[in-house]
Amino acid sequence: MPDLHASACFVEKLCEVFARFAERPAIEHRGRVFAYCELDVLVRRAAGWLKQHGLEPGDRVALITPDKWPMLIAHLGVQLAGGVSVPLNPRYTPGELRYFLTDSGAALVVAGEEPADAIAELRGELPALRAVLNVSDDWEPPEIAFRSPNYQPSDRALILYSSGTTGQPKGVVHDQANLAAALDALAATWRIVPDDRIVCALPLFHIHGLSFAAQLCLSHGACLLLEDAFHPRGTLTAVARGTVFMGLPTFYYAWLQRPEFAAAAGDWRGMRLVTCGSAPIRADVLPQLEAILGRPIINRYGMTEGHVLTSLPLDGPWPHGSVGQPLARVELRVTDEAGQWVAAGQPGRVQVRGPQLFREYWQRPDATRDAWTSGWFDTGDIGQRDTEGNLSLVGRQHDLIISSGFNIYPQVVESVVNSCPGVAESAVFGLPDARRGERVAAAVVRSDPALNEARLREHLRTRLVDYQRPNVWLFVESLPRNALGKVLRLKLRELAQET
Repeated sequence: MPDLHASACFVEKLCEVFARFAERPAIEHRGRVFAYCELDVLVRRAAGWLKQHGLEPGDRVALITPDKWPMLIAHLGVQLAGGVSVPLNPRYTPGELRYFLTDSGAALVVAGEEPADAIAELRGELPALRAVLNVSDDWEPPEIAFRSPNYQPSDRALILYSSGTTGQPKGVVHDQANLAAALDALAATWRIVPDDRIVCALPLFHIHGLSFAAQLCLSHGACLLLEDAFHPRGTLTAVARGTVFMGLPTFYYAWLQRPEFAAAAGDWRGMRLVTCGSAPIRADVLPQLEAILGRPIINRYGMTEGHVLTSLPLDGPWPHGSVGQPLARVELRVTDEAGQWVAAGQPGRVQVRGPQLFREYWQRPDATRDAWTSGWFDTGDIGQRDTEGNLSLVGRQHDLIISSGFNIYPQVVESVVNSCPGVAESAVFGLPDARRGERVAAAVVRSDPALNEARLREHLRTRLVDYQRPNVWLFVESLPRNALGKVLRLKLRELAQET
C-alpha cells in the first residue's frame, strides 16, 4: 500500500522511484521497453537541454506536440529542472495558441513541426517567449550535464488550462505538494503497485492521461504501456497486455460497435481494474458493457483542479450511477445555496477540501478567491449523496436549467431520452425564453433514422413531469465534444439558436 505521507515533492518522489526501481520496466512504447534507469538518463538530459536554453526555476514551458514520447520526456524534464510544465492541445488554432502562450507567459516552447510553424508566425506577439525548441516523434535529448535544483513543496510544477465553458480558460496551477498528495491518495485507492501495467491511450495534454495515468504510474514504480492514440481495434490488443486501463466513454462506445470486442475482452485475463472518467457512461449502455467485460467499470469523479476526488471501491459495493466515496484525505460535502448541508438524496453544490487541491488560478486572484467558500472549493458540480455517503452527479451548476422556477438537471432528462428506442445518445440544454426564463432543448443522435419528435414526446409523456420535457428538438449526426469526450453544450445552444 503506498505511503500517503511520502515525499512532499512530486519530483523528489519521482527521482526516488527512478533509483529504487532502476532495472524494472518504466515505459513500453512502439515495441521498445525503457527501464527506469534509462528513463532517468533521458529525463535528466531533457532537463539539462532546457537549462541550456535558458530555463530558470519557475519559468513556464509550453509543450505542444502530437507525439506522446517527446511530450512525456520533455514534461518530466521541465519538472526536474524546476520549471512549470504547460501542456497544450497541438490542434489548437493560432488564435488559441496566442491566448495560452500570452496568458501563461511561457518562456520556452517545446513543439512538434506543425505547431512550431504556427508559433513562428506569432513570435512578434509573444514578448516573453525566448525560444521555440523543435522535437520529432523519435526525439531523444542530447547528452548535457544536469544538476538538480533544491525543490520545495510550494514550487509550482504544472499548469493545465480549464475547458473554458463559462468564459476564457483559466490556468489551473498545481504545486509539488498537491501533486504528490493527489497521486498517493489515488494509488492507495486503486492499489497501484510496481507489478501493474497501466495502458494509456489518452492524450497527455489533459490531467486524465498526463497525471491520472502517466504520473501516477511512474511515481509508483509501475510500467506505462504508452499508446500513441486510441484505436478501436489496436487498443483492444494493447489492453490485453495490461493490468489497469483508464478510458473515456467514447472508447467504450466505439468498442461496442466492434464485432470482435467480446472475444477480445475475453483475453484480458490480467486486467484487474477498468475505469472511466471525464464523463459518465450512459446508464442504458453500462449493463451490456460490464457483461462483456465480466467486471464492473470503476467510475470515479475528478477534475483539473483536484485530480481524482471520489471513486467506487475496488471490492464493491458499486451503487448504480454512483462515483463512489472520497479518497483518503479528501473531504466532501453537498450544500444548498446558503452553504448548509443538504439531506441524503437531495441535490446540492458539491464542495471539497484536502491537500490534493490546486494552488491557484494562474494570475487570477479574484477567480481563485471566488472558487473557495470558508475553506471549501466549489467544484461547480451538482450532486447528491445516499445514506452510505456515495456521491452521484446530477450535472454542472452552469448547465442547470431553470424554467418557470423549476430546477431541471440535464442528466436526469438525458437518461430518459436515451432510453427511448431509436436514440443513440442525447444532450439536454437550456435556451433563453422570455416567459419561462429558460426552455428545455434536446439534441438527439438517432440510431433509427425513422425516429421523430412525436415518438420522443410520447416516450417522455409518462416518464418525466411536464416542465422537464424538452419542447425544442434538434436531430444531429453527432454531439460536439472536446478532446476528452465531454459534450460542448454551448455549441449546441448556438446551433439551436441558428436553426
